[in-house]
Amino acid sequence: MGQQLERDAIRGYSYFIIVILAVIQGIVITATTDYSIRLESQLSATTLYLPILLAIFVPSAISYLITNAKSAIFYLNIAVIIGLIFWLNYWHAQDFLNSSDTDPFFAFITLTVLLFFILPWMQSWQTTKTWKIDYGCLMGLYIKNTFLGILASIIGGLLTLIVKIASFLFGIVNLTFLSEALDNDVIYWVSFALGFNVSLAFLRTALNVQLSNFVSFIARFFLPLLNIVAVIFLGGFVVSFFSGLTSAGLGSAVMLWFLILNLIFINFVYGDGTTQYQFRAGLNGFVLISIMLLNAFSVLSLYGILVRVNQYSWSVERLYAFTIALFLFVLVFAYSIAIIYKKSAWMSYLGPINKAGILSLIAIILVINSPIADFKRITLNSILAGIENGKIKVNSSLAYDLKQLGEKGQQAFEKLNNNPEYQKLFQTSPYEEEQRRSLKSVLIQAQNSPAIPESWFDLGENLSSAWYCTSQYDPYPCVGFMADVNQNNQDDVVMCYSYPSSSSIDCNIWQQTEQTWELMDTQTRSFNTMKEKDQAWDNLLKGNYRLKPKEWLMIDPTF
Repeated sequence: MGQQLERDAIRGYSYFIIVILAVIQGIVITATTDYSIRLESQLSATTLYLPILLAIFVPSAISYLITNAKSAIFYLNIAVIIGLIFWLNYWHAQDFLNSSDTDPFFAFITLTVLLFFILPWMQSWQTTKTWKIDYGCLMGLYIKNTFLGILASIIGGLLTLIVKIASFLFGIVNLTFLSEALDNDVIYWVSFALGFNVSLAFLRTALNVQLSNFVSFIARFFLPLLNIVAVIFLGGFVVSFFSGLTSAGLGSAVMLWFLILNLIFINFVYGDGTTQYQFRAGLNGFVLISIMLLNAFSVLSLYGILVRVNQYSWSVERLYAFTIALFLFVLVFAYSIAIIYKKSAWMSYLGPINKAGILSLIAIILVINSPIADFKRITLNSILAGIENGKIKVNSSLAYDLKQLGEKGQQAFEKLNNNPEYQKLFQTSPYEEEQRRSLKSVLIQAQNSPAIPESWFDLGENLSSAWYCTSQYDPYPCVGFMADVNQNNQDDVVMCYSYPSSSSIDCNIWQQTEQTWELMDTQTRSFNTMKEKDQAWDNLLKGNYRLKPKEWLMIDPTF
């Protein structure tokens, strides 16, 4: 599959640099993952997680790139990576007012994806001194980097496990000092960092496995399988659409993952197109048609996302999903044009299409992490427009969403909160109306029982265990009746509930006082079989029960 990859030649002194950086990496990760240290550091929101991002990505990138520590291109590559880390950390943390609210998740994911796509270009630049790279070589580097990263992670994990086992064994034979010295987070992280980085550099020089051909053989089985799934799905979709049957949902996220999986296997099978691989006569045409049918998946994904936007508004997550869907749509459409134009020889265009796609993806990632396409700003404007036209409900969930959009989102929340009407709505939960029903509407009153007083229902949220009955999702069956449980010539309210698959019945008993109703007792009755429980439940519904003295006395810790 394209140009063969040679082993990397790494100078001996480079290992010394890798070892030093791995030790620093382990120490910094240990320190920055300790909450108490982060709290005491008093670092600002934009610098709190910068050390750990630098510690994770810089030594790892060096282990992937280093061949000759005297190379100017090597240092330029590392400088670019450090610059990206500084910028992405600042971009994702700038809107947090308090360092305790800072979340490095998006910065970490963005850096991981960005460096995954950039590293092969940097590796090729160091080797060939030019940015012109054969797509077969580029694809081989993506596969090789992924494989070596997984293998190095396993080796780092094994080294850490050995240290853990050694600590345990030393403790058994009373070598307490050695045991306690090894049983330390710093030692564990340093062990993993050393195992990962040193093995990664070593494997680059020692391992010359041509993985491209291997994954191509595997993909030749899975690609037609995915094509069959795609055809069956689209056939079912067409039948459902024209027959008027409702679909279970839009499933845009699943469709996007399905598209990505198809594109990965397409590239594994055809590589850079130089081999002109063809499936068997009948199967080859089916595969090509199925690739063109992927356009339907990309269109449906875009449609599903836009439907959600129309129902609610843009969100940061929907903007990311829309960007990915739009990128995949363009890529699949380009594949389709190549198939229509070149038919069975279409794979000769794969290299130029994919190289342009990768460079475009890198540019897109940089653009959406800059003021040019500020997803938080776009989301905020969309939410405010949705509030104005009544499409978005104002509640506590909206207040949380606004505060998560940084300083401008906080300012928008404070401005809306100055409105007395919005201020009250911001205190309401979105689940109160959507997931809760009134107890009176769901409580079954037992036969032959006096009516339960309205004053008891008026307690609302203060009724213990009422949530089991009023939940919109999987509510318990509940029965209520009046009974003089404590034999004081005054009826009490009894509410019983039971989960359908449970073999027990729980009952709560309220007694009326001068001011309100007070929960006086809770009782649980367990049964040997579900049949016995169901019979007892039917008896309660019919009002058939007996009041028996308790066999056990109540424990009273007061004197």
